[in-house]
Amino acid sequence: MTIVKSIFWICILLSSVIPCSGFAAEAPFVLKTEKDRIMLRATDIPLREILTEVVNQTGIRIIVHGELDGLLSVDFSDLPLEEGLKRLVKEFNYVFIYEPGKGKSGAPSVTEVIIYSKKGEFPKRSLEPRVITRQGRSLQEEEESPEVKEATFESLVKALEDKDPEVREEAVDKLGESEDERAVTHLTEVLLKDRDADVREVAAEALGEIGDARAISALIQVLQDRDPGVRESAVDALAEIGGDRAIESLMGALQDEDEDVREAAVDALEEITGKDFGR
Repeated sequence: MTIVKSIFWICILLSSVIPCSGFAAEAPFVLKTEKDRIMLRATDIPLREILTEVVNQTGIRIIVHGELDGLLSVDFSDLPLEEGLKRLVKEFNYVFIYEPGKGKSGAPSVTEVIIYSKKGEFPKRSLEPRVITRQGRSLQEEEESPEVKEATFESLVKALEDKDPEVREEAVDKLGESEDERAVTHLTEVLLKDRDADVREVAAEALGEIGDARAISALIQVLQDRDPGVRESAVDALAEIGGDRAIESLMGALQDEDEDVREAAVDALEEITGKDFGR
């Protein structure tokens, strides 16, 4: 009896550290998806690890423009997949891409998620987009595939319609970095129509990076933009593209009411023509 009691009390004392026989420790990470529903239990698990498992189970493409730092603890069950994903990325700026007719009862379903910087943080332009890979496929294979490149372009174009100006601004910036000539039409529309001055400014910069002459007309128009930062970026973009029309419009910018715009116009004209326009 003494031995039995001793074993009993040892089990009681250790129960807070080691589960006794017949009791299993709760798994720190369980994720299940079925019929557009999701169940997730995670305790201090990296968000990238969770999203990787989402990709493995659902085939949804996830593209990240930035870093997924920190650990996540979350517990929910039987949520619609879309709502569960929104809970996972709620600290970030994000865009969901849908495809009609593939979800439950023929409703649109999420086929792609693009994650940007954390809310309230300025996007880091040096960070390249990264694709969260499916199990068994290398990152290089995933990112270099034509399907991913095309999906990334389409995702960025879609993000230009996002209600958050930070998301639109980062999408504009990435399209400029891509130097994809297909982006010119989309970027000129943003330049002329977006209500946020910062977004318009970055759109002018992006068009300058691409360097396509089709953007000249739009850039000339925004030399009359109400925001001096937009006008200055348009001047710089025209300097990148060059040509007679650019020179003519830049001569007019020498009379701009804003000193920075005037100085930018002088620099641009000197760069294009090689002549001294004075200060």
